[in-house]
Amino acid sequence: MSIQNIDALGSLLNADELSSLKKAAERHSQQSTMDFKIVSVDDKIVEIETSQGETASGKYATQQVLLKRTEELFKKRLPGLELQITANAVVPSPADVVDVPWIDQKMQEKGLRIKQIAFETGIDRESISDWVTGKKAMGKTVKAMFYFYLSR
Repeated sequence: MSIQNIDALGSLLNADELSSLKKAAERHSQQSTMDFKIVSVDDKIVEIETSQGETASGKYATQQVLLKRTEELFKKRLPGLELQITANAVVPSPADVVDVPWIDQKMQEKGLRIKQIAFETGIDRESISDWVTGKKAMGKTVKAMFYFYLSR
């Protein structure tokens, strides 16, 4: 859902305005994985939370950009009201740096071999080898394992 609790704006906007707002928010959701939540509404203040989910590209909006886009979306539809916006920007995982060259560099720095990693982690040598050589793609869990194992 692109705007959680949108019904709370029912006393301020008519059905067409709500529909227009919903469609605009859905575009933000599709293009930037941004979602919005109406936290509270009174006569003068609308409190909104905005957040961004994971993106395929791995590029995320800053907190300032999230605030600006949220204000642009709601301000023109709610003129005269104060918007209190809280933006929750994505904090990238430290494991996002893990790729085959990173693993290779860390293994060389620490003098580690695939056999030793397999022994210490309990993961079979073939799987470790496939990840280290790039033969097999690494998911988030595998990247996290390599990050914490090789960063110690």
